[in-house]
Amino acid sequence: MASKFAISCFLLLLASSTLFITIQGAQPYQQIHQPKSSAINLGWVSAVLSHKGYRAMALTLETVLEPLIRTQFINQSTTLTLFCPHDQAFFNSKYPQPPPLTLLKYHIVPFKIDPHTMEASFHLGSKVETLLPGHPLVVTSLPGTGASYPSLNQVKVTDWVIFNNGRLIVHGVENFFDPEYDVVIAKEVPSSGFSDF
Repeated sequence: MASKFAISCFLLLLASSTLFITIQGAQPYQQIHQPKSSAINLGWVSAVLSHKGYRAMALTLETVLEPLIRTQFINQSTTLTLFCPHDQAFFNSKYPQPPPLTLLKYHIVPFKIDPHTMEASFHLGSKVETLLPGHPLVVTSLPGTGASYPSLNQVKVTDWVIFNNGRLIVHGVENFFDPEYDVVIAKEVPSSGFSDF
């Protein structure tokens, strides 16, 4: 009963804030395409996510992730890649809503990953460091290898480059990454002893 109540409250909060996020994030075209700067307009990123069907993650970005992301951008050269689970993943999740910060850190990589980088720099079993210390993502399929979608921790990357301003790159994934996956795979696949990144 409490679980249904928590999900209902989350859905109500999500629905009521979607309009706010969309209105707050709307900006003139000129401001969207300004040169790179140290400032990231997370309201705009949230609006883009909401428009693309990632409403729960848009809300999570503004309410939970904003302080973490802003802290990462204190370093001017930082680029972050954020993997966003689709709305359905939030409703089917084994995790509480909103998701804990530790789980969300597992969806942020402290460097650039895009289709080209993934194909050129990774191989199956590569470990990709995240903002959750000691829990890298594991590359489980690559673009162009016969797989319909590349995947990390056996979770498909379904939408490449939902947002990219050079400092923050956002991709859509079909589900949450499981932080215990790298522990399981480490027992099955011998490691080279280091992460690729």
